[in-house]
Amino acid sequence: MELVQKHCAPCEGGVDPLSEQEAESMLGELNDTPEAQKQPWAITADNRRIKKGYKLKDFVEAVDLVNRIKDVAEEESHHPDLEVGYGKVVVQLTTHAIGGLSENDFILAAKIDKLQA
Repeated sequence: MELVQKHCAPCEGGVDPLSEQEAESMLGELNDTPEAQKQPWAITADNRRIKKGYKLKDFVEAVDLVNRIKDVAEEESHHPDLEVGYGKVVVQLTTHAIGGLSENDFILAAKIDKLQA
């Protein structure tokens, strides 16, 4: 099943974050979509987050994207860290309860990319 078709599972901790190899594998799956290939997601140096920047026309489009991300994040009960500015939105995802990456991060990333399709 594709990441975009899955739903985030509740995470209260007690499980290990994805290993570097598992995260790289999921990143490959995430970036193997037309939406992500325009600008791929990247794993941060500490292997605890995935990050992507979106370029938009202006501030209004950036805020509109943030509002659409908010709706998906609420629906999935998984919330990204967002940075918004004139013509840009930077999204960072991590699973705070486990201090690293989980499948939820990649699922939400795929759904966010679909908003830009």
